[in-house]
Amino acid sequence: MKARFFSIVVALFSMVLFSNSSQRPNEIIYWTANEKLDLEDFKGQPDFTDPYIIAMTYSGVMFYTECDGYELKYDIVSYFDKDESWVKLEARTPHHLQHEQLHFDITELYARKLKDRLSDETFYCGEEERFNRLVDELLADWQTEQHSYDLETHYSNKHDEQHAWEAKITTALTTDTHEHNDHAHSEFVNGE
Repeated sequence: MKARFFSIVVALFSMVLFSNSSQRPNEIIYWTANEKLDLEDFKGQPDFTDPYIIAMTYSGVMFYTECDGYELKYDIVSYFDKDESWVKLEARTPHHLQHEQLHFDITELYARKLKDRLSDETFYCGEEERFNRLVDELLADWQTEQHSYDLETHYSNKHDEQHAWEAKITTALTTDTHEHNDHAHSEFVNGE
Protein backbone atom coordinates (compact mmCIF):
# COMPACT_ATOMS: atom_id res chain seq x y z
CA MET A 1 0.00 0.00 0.00
CA LYS A 2 1.25 3.47 -0.84
CA ALA A 3 0.43 6.52 1.20
CA ARG A 4 0.83 10.05 -0.03
CA PHE A 5 0.10 13.11 2.05
CA PHE A 6 -0.50 16.65 0.88
CA SER A 7 -0.54 19.26 3.58
CA ILE A 8 -1.03 22.97 3.63
CA VAL A 9 0.36 25.46 6.07
CA VAL A 10 -1.87 28.47 6.34
CA ALA A 11 -0.81 31.88 7.62
CA LEU A 12 0.23 34.84 5.53
CA PHE A 13 0.96 32.35 2.78
CA SER A 14 -0.09 28.94 1.58
CA MET A 15 2.24 26.25 0.46
CA VAL A 16 2.01 22.56 -0.22
CA LEU A 17 4.27 20.42 1.90
CA PHE A 18 4.90 16.73 1.77
CA SER A 19 4.86 14.62 4.89
CA ASN A 20 5.58 10.98 5.52
CA SER A 21 3.32 8.19 6.68
CA SER A 22 4.80 8.09 10.19
CA GLN A 23 2.28 10.64 11.50
CA ARG A 24 1.28 10.18 15.12
CA PRO A 25 -2.41 9.13 14.92
CA ASN A 26 -3.32 10.71 18.28
CA GLU A 27 -2.09 14.06 17.06
CA ILE A 28 -4.13 13.96 13.87
CA ILE A 29 -7.77 15.04 13.70
CA TYR A 30 -9.86 13.84 10.78
CA TRP A 31 -12.53 16.31 9.69
CA THR A 32 -16.07 15.65 10.89
CA ALA A 33 -19.18 17.80 10.59
CA ASN A 34 -19.98 17.44 14.28
CA GLU A 35 -16.63 18.36 15.79
CA LYS A 36 -14.88 21.69 15.49
CA LEU A 37 -11.33 22.62 16.35
CA ASP A 38 -10.56 23.83 19.84
CA LEU A 39 -7.71 26.11 20.87
CA GLU A 40 -6.23 23.15 22.76
CA ASP A 41 -5.80 21.37 19.41
CA PHE A 42 -3.07 23.85 18.46
CA LYS A 43 -0.11 22.19 20.18
CA GLY A 44 2.74 23.32 17.95
CA GLN A 45 5.44 25.77 18.93
CA PRO A 46 4.63 29.28 17.61
CA ASP A 47 7.09 31.04 15.33
CA PHE A 48 8.04 34.11 17.33
CA THR A 49 10.54 35.29 14.71
CA ASP A 50 7.68 36.58 12.54
CA PRO A 51 5.48 39.07 14.39
CA TYR A 52 2.87 39.10 11.60
CA ILE A 53 1.97 35.41 11.72
CA ILE A 54 -0.18 34.84 14.79
CA ALA A 55 -1.69 31.45 13.94
CA MET A 56 -0.80 28.49 11.76
CA THR A 57 -3.14 25.72 10.66
CA TYR A 58 -1.48 22.63 9.29
CA SER A 59 -4.21 20.73 7.52
CA GLY A 60 -4.09 18.53 4.51
CA VAL A 61 -5.56 16.02 2.15
CA MET A 62 -4.05 12.58 2.27
CA PHE A 63 -4.75 9.71 -0.01
CA TYR A 64 -3.83 6.08 -0.12
CA THR A 65 -3.71 3.83 -3.16
CA GLU A 66 -3.46 0.08 -3.51
CA CYS A 67 -3.93 -2.45 -6.28
CA ASP A 68 -6.88 -4.77 -5.89
CA GLY A 69 -6.75 -7.24 -8.72
CA TYR A 70 -6.37 -5.04 -11.78
CA GLU A 71 -8.01 -1.96 -10.32
CA LEU A 72 -6.35 0.86 -8.40
CA LYS A 73 -8.35 1.48 -5.21
CA TYR A 74 -7.96 4.69 -3.24
CA ASP A 75 -9.14 6.49 -0.14
CA ILE A 76 -9.05 10.23 0.54
CA VAL A 77 -9.33 12.05 3.87
CA SER A 78 -8.76 15.55 5.20
CA TYR A 79 -6.84 16.02 8.42
CA PHE A 80 -5.47 18.55 10.90
CA ASP A 81 -2.07 18.02 12.54
CA LYS A 82 -2.11 19.22 16.16
CA ASP A 83 1.66 19.18 16.62
CA GLU A 84 2.32 21.39 13.59
CA SER A 85 -0.55 23.85 14.19
CA TRP A 86 -0.14 26.72 16.62
CA VAL A 87 -1.70 29.93 17.88
CA LYS A 88 0.04 32.82 19.62
CA LEU A 89 -1.51 34.27 22.75
CA GLU A 90 -3.03 37.29 20.98
CA ALA A 91 -4.87 34.98 18.55
CA ARG A 92 -6.42 32.73 21.20
CA THR A 93 -9.87 34.17 20.52
CA PRO A 94 -13.10 32.72 19.13
CA HIS A 95 -12.73 34.97 16.08
CA HIS A 96 -9.27 33.69 15.19
CA LEU A 97 -10.26 30.10 15.98
CA GLN A 98 -13.16 30.39 13.52
CA HIS A 99 -10.78 31.67 10.85
CA GLU A 100 -8.51 28.67 11.39
CA GLN A 101 -11.49 26.29 11.45
CA LEU A 102 -12.51 27.56 8.04
CA HIS A 103 -9.08 26.67 6.67
CA PHE A 104 -9.75 23.11 7.84
CA ASP A 105 -13.27 23.24 6.34
CA ILE A 106 -11.84 24.36 2.99
CA THR A 107 -9.50 21.38 3.16
CA GLU A 108 -12.48 19.06 3.66
CA LEU A 109 -14.35 20.69 0.79
CA TYR A 110 -11.43 20.03 -1.54
CA ALA A 111 -11.07 16.45 -0.30
CA ARG A 112 -14.69 15.99 -1.37
CA LYS A 113 -14.08 17.68 -4.71
CA LEU A 114 -11.15 15.36 -5.25
CA LYS A 115 -13.31 12.32 -4.47
CA ASP A 116 -15.97 13.60 -6.89
CA ARG A 117 -13.42 14.23 -9.63
CA LEU A 118 -11.79 10.83 -9.25
CA SER A 119 -15.14 9.02 -9.13
CA ASP A 120 -15.62 9.95 -12.79
CA GLU A 121 -12.59 7.84 -13.69
CA THR A 122 -11.56 4.21 -13.50
CA PHE A 123 -7.94 3.61 -12.63
CA TYR A 124 -6.08 0.40 -13.19
CA CYS A 125 -2.90 -0.82 -11.55
CA GLY A 126 0.01 0.86 -13.31
CA GLU A 127 -1.94 4.11 -13.84
CA GLU A 128 -0.69 5.73 -10.66
CA GLU A 129 0.93 8.53 -12.65
CA ARG A 130 -2.40 9.48 -14.27
CA PHE A 131 -4.09 9.25 -10.85
CA ASN A 132 -1.43 11.46 -9.26
CA ARG A 133 -1.68 14.00 -12.08
CA LEU A 134 -5.43 14.45 -11.46
CA VAL A 135 -4.81 14.72 -7.71
CA ASP A 136 -2.10 17.33 -8.25
CA GLU A 137 -4.39 19.44 -10.46
CA LEU A 138 -7.17 19.57 -7.91
CA LEU A 139 -4.84 20.18 -4.98
CA ALA A 140 -3.35 23.14 -6.83
CA ASP A 141 -6.88 24.59 -6.89
CA TRP A 142 -7.16 23.89 -3.15
CA GLN A 143 -3.93 25.77 -2.48
CA THR A 144 -5.22 28.72 -4.53
CA GLU A 145 -8.51 28.72 -2.60
CA GLN A 146 -6.69 28.77 0.75
CA HIS A 147 -4.57 31.68 -0.39
CA SER A 148 -7.62 33.57 -1.73
CA TYR A 149 -9.38 33.08 1.59
CA ASP A 150 -6.54 34.70 3.51
CA LEU A 151 -6.13 37.55 1.01
CA GLU A 152 -9.84 38.37 0.70
CA THR A 153 -10.41 38.28 4.48
CA HIS A 154 -7.06 39.94 5.13
CA TYR A 155 -6.31 37.04 7.49
CA SER A 156 -9.70 37.48 9.23
CA ASN A 157 -9.33 41.25 9.74
CA LYS A 158 -12.07 42.09 7.21
CA HIS A 159 -15.08 40.88 9.16
CA ASP A 160 -17.65 41.17 6.37
CA GLU A 161 -15.48 39.15 4.02
CA GLN A 162 -14.78 36.63 6.78
CA HIS A 163 -18.53 36.12 7.29
CA ALA A 164 -19.07 35.82 3.54
CA TRP A 165 -16.45 33.09 3.31
CA GLU A 166 -17.96 31.29 6.30
CA ALA A 167 -21.36 31.30 4.59
CA LYS A 168 -19.88 30.19 1.26
CA ILE A 169 -17.91 27.25 2.66
CA THR A 170 -20.62 26.18 5.11
CA THR A 171 -23.16 26.14 2.29
CA ALA A 172 -20.81 24.20 0.04
CA LEU A 173 -20.19 21.59 2.73
CA THR A 174 -23.88 21.36 3.61
CA THR A 175 -25.14 21.05 0.05
CA ASP A 176 -22.36 18.76 -1.12
CA THR A 177 -24.12 15.75 -2.56
CA HIS A 178 -21.04 13.55 -2.41
CA GLU A 179 -21.57 10.57 -0.12
CA HIS A 180 -18.79 10.83 2.40
CA ASN A 181 -17.98 9.17 5.66
CA ASP A 182 -17.77 11.72 8.48
CA HIS A 183 -15.22 9.55 10.22
CA ALA A 184 -13.16 9.29 7.10
CA HIS A 185 -10.42 7.13 8.56
CA SER A 186 -11.38 3.96 6.70
CA GLU A 187 -9.59 0.68 6.33
CA PHE A 188 -6.71 2.41 4.50
CA VAL A 189 -6.14 4.92 7.31
CA ASN A 190 -6.54 2.23 9.96
CA GLY A 191 -4.08 0.01 8.11
CA GLU A 192 -6.52 -2.86 7.61
